[in-house]
Amino acid sequence: MSRSNPNRTNKWPLAACLPLLVGVSALQAGDLPAEQMDRTDLILESIQAELAQVRSENQQMKQEIDILRAESQEDWLTEQRADAIRGLVSDVLADADTRANLVGNGLMAGWSDGFFLSSADGRFTLRIGALMQNRFLYDHRAWSPDRNNPADGDRSVYGFETSTARLNLSGHLFGKDIQYRLELGYGRTDPMMISGQDEIQFGARVYEAWVRQRLTDELAIKVGLFRAPFTRETLVYEGRQLLVDRSSVDYRMGMGRVMGIELNYVTDQMRALLSYNGGSGALFTGVQTQNPQRVPPWAYSSEGVEYSFQGRLEFLLHGEWSQFRQFTSPPDQEFGLMVGIAGTAVASERTGSGIEKAKVYGGTADISAMFGGANLFAAFIYEQELDVAPTIPKVDWIAFVVQGGIYLDSKTEFFARYQWGGAETVELRNTVNNPFGDVYSIAQIGLNYYIDGQDVKLTIDGGLSFNPLNDISAINQTGWLPGPPDEHNAQFLIRTQLQLMF
Repeated sequence: MSRSNPNRTNKWPLAACLPLLVGVSALQAGDLPAEQMDRTDLILESIQAELAQVRSENQQMKQEIDILRAESQEDWLTEQRADAIRGLVSDVLADADTRANLVGNGLMAGWSDGFFLSSADGRFTLRIGALMQNRFLYDHRAWSPDRNNPADGDRSVYGFETSTARLNLSGHLFGKDIQYRLELGYGRTDPMMISGQDEIQFGARVYEAWVRQRLTDELAIKVGLFRAPFTRETLVYEGRQLLVDRSSVDYRMGMGRVMGIELNYVTDQMRALLSYNGGSGALFTGVQTQNPQRVPPWAYSSEGVEYSFQGRLEFLLHGEWSQFRQFTSPPDQEFGLMVGIAGTAVASERTGSGIEKAKVYGGTADISAMFGGANLFAAFIYEQELDVAPTIPKVDWIAFVVQGGIYLDSKTEFFARYQWGGAETVELRNTVNNPFGDVYSIAQIGLNYYIDGQDVKLTIDGGLSFNPLNDISAINQTGWLPGPPDEHNAQFLIRTQLQLMF
């Protein structure tokens, strides 16, 4: 998937490199696969035009040589002319090789932020991309993890981890209208940690696997495993976040990834996404509790929902859609403004006689502004769970996230984020046994250093959690650790991440 890369320094003349800018980039929302594929097709058509020009020039040279041969049957070509023509032919062939490599029967291959393969007629394309994120984390808690022997507990924990290592394949088949994406790799099998902190596991995962059919220029239908169209943080690809990772609020209250069907409608000023699916791992809206892995994909027989809908509307008030595939706004970018609203409705299957079906209803609203060297994002989320358990008839989840960044120079960006929110229940209010934990209250600041745009990026952030986190509220994917319910001292976390993406 192609990406804006404002901090890359061109090492080759633009005229020679332009036709190579075809390839793979790493979404969602935020990626816009349709726009990326259209751009690839335009450049492939440019390559084909250039090759046609080369063939025309070769034909013209042949005609000139035939004229020279006719003028002199003997010794018709001097050594000087031979050297000149040999040089001309070498230049033409070298130029054609620079524009595209031809493999086999007209197959084109090359590199542009990723490897690509394409048929000569442009009907089939394959783009190959990757995302690697390696982290070092340091966490300090004001309490001892050993409640029985506080003096023996180590309040500081630190270490390295490869949080994700992915390979993605995308492109189109039989023309531009059938598009696909497959993303798989290594990472946490349960990043939302609903199954408990003692079951943290890393392993192979499928992150996305979908096929999309474009019905018209504006309308498309997508089937498979994809990000639910609810919160904007979820829809922005992991490699294009402002901080090291998404907020804890989004991991718990965003719908994450789902398996199902989605309808897309996109115009120049409006985008509508509507999905019917099998539920997600967030807010217990996915599979039944006996299944330890709460994140898709899972078998149809393990689904614990009767229905699950998410719908999102986005309005582009200024700028281009491509600006909002990421949270940052490079210094040379134009002003952009987008607002979004979304809703979700989920009902679980009844797990026993006399037990009501648990339901989740919610909505979110957000605003994103790009100032060309600065950015601002704010989101509000409200969700209500009904009939969670016989003793908990209702749980209200309320939260907001505010974050922004500003470039200190062409490669260095300072950012800050504050997130607040969580569950509120009348039955469990002011009790130490609240299974949902206290509300999130986390402040973070840090720096991005764009070594080569988003492709090679170093991120360092530090954060303070003012409230305690338990096994449900502490999303281990983000680095925060759980503590005892009666402990109200702060927790401090430093994260450093080196990212490679193409």
